[in-house]
Amino acid sequence: MKRLSSVFFYLLLLVSCGKERNASSIKSSTPKRIELSDSSENTVSDISKALEIQIPMSNEQLKEWIPEKIGEMEQRKLIVGHKQGMEMSGAIATYHEIGQEGKQVSMEVLDGAGPTGAVMLSSISQKLNLDYEEQMPSGYSKIYDREGIRVWEQLNSDEHHVQIEFVLKERFHFIFKGHQIELDELWDFVREVQDAMT
Repeated sequence: MKRLSSVFFYLLLLVSCGKERNASSIKSSTPKRIELSDSSENTVSDISKALEIQIPMSNEQLKEWIPEKIGEMEQRKLIVGHKQGMEMSGAIATYHEIGQEGKQVSMEVLDGAGPTGAVMLSSISQKLNLDYEEQMPSGYSKIYDREGIRVWEQLNSDEHHVQIEFVLKERFHFIFKGHQIELDELWDFVREVQDAMT
C-alpha cells in the first residue's frame, strides 16, 4: 500500500510538473493580506489547479514578509531557500523571548504556489480534513475546526512542547512549534504573526 501511494504521488507530481504556465493568469506572488478563510467553497482540485500557475514567492519576498519581532519575541534565525531543490518556496523563522532563552517558537511557512507546491499543499489539505484525535497521558493531538479553518493542534506537557499547523488563504501552510510555552501563548503568537504579515 505504501509503495502504491508513493507511485501515485510521483505520477501526480510528474503530471502536474508537465503542465504549461499561463503567464496572463499569473497573479502577484506577494500576499496582500493573510486571513482565515473557509475553504469549503472550493474543491481541492480547483485550488490546486489555480496554484499550479502561480509563481512561488522569492527568497527576498519571504525575508521581507516574515516579521523580525513578535511581541516580546525576537527572530534569532531565518532560513530561506531550503525548499528550492524541490522547486518550492518556504522559510523557517525561530524566535526567542528576550530574557528567557528557554522559551522558543519556530514558524515554518510553505508557499503552495507552483506545480510542486500545489501538489504538496493538496496532500497537506487532505491530511487536515481528517477527523483525528489522540489522547495521551502527557497531552493530546487533534485536528479540528477553529475560526473557519482546519487546525492540527498538538500538546505534550512532559516535553513542554506545543504545535499548531494549518493552511491559510488556501495557499500558505504554517507550522508553529513552541518550546517552554503554553498553548494559549502560542495561539497569541499566531494571531500576532497574522497581524504583522497583513
